[in-house]
Amino acid sequence: MTTAKQTAANRRNAQRSTGPKTTAGKAASSRNALLLPGESRRAFRRLFRSFLAEYHPSGPLQEFLVEQLAIAYWKLSRLTRIEAHVYRQPPTTNTNLLRQLREALLARHDDDNDDHNGDPEPDPEPESPQPALTPDEAIARTYIRDSAGPNTLAHLSYYEMRLERTFFRAWRELHRLQAKSPPAS
Repeated sequence: MTTAKQTAANRRNAQRSTGPKTTAGKAASSRNALLLPGESRRAFRRLFRSFLAEYHPSGPLQEFLVEQLAIAYWKLSRLTRIEAHVYRQPPTTNTNLLRQLREALLARHDDDNDDHNGDPEPDPEPESPQPALTPDEAIARTYIRDSAGPNTLAHLSYYEMRLERTFFRAWRELHRLQAKSPPAS
């Protein structure tokens, strides 16, 4: 339970942290959670500007709808990349994945202990390091873990449908509003 003193302190803090003030700052702030590691802020800005150039929004509501179009489009593009990486992953279940991780950790632990047994002879062939995952591969693996393994493609398909509905709902509303008012010059 929050005390009256905590509530008052929260209110004072909220008055000091009012967020960005400019339109550009607000737009940038709204997209902070949109971009994942490895994604280019510049590429998203180009995409957003191309949508602005195509639809010429007049007013903040139309600009918001154009931004929603750009975000949904961006996420749909990301989803296509994730799907490609999901297909490249070996089929596995969460249980199988956890077992494999546990076995790998145990093997690594055993290898570490073997190195300290006083054996002066180094390994004849050092292990090659695992190649670093690309951001899309990392996202795909995370998605597989979070979506119950075998159901990954079904979850991707559901997510894709939601994004398409978001895109076309914003597109229809933008067209409805623009039909009522003349475009901005």
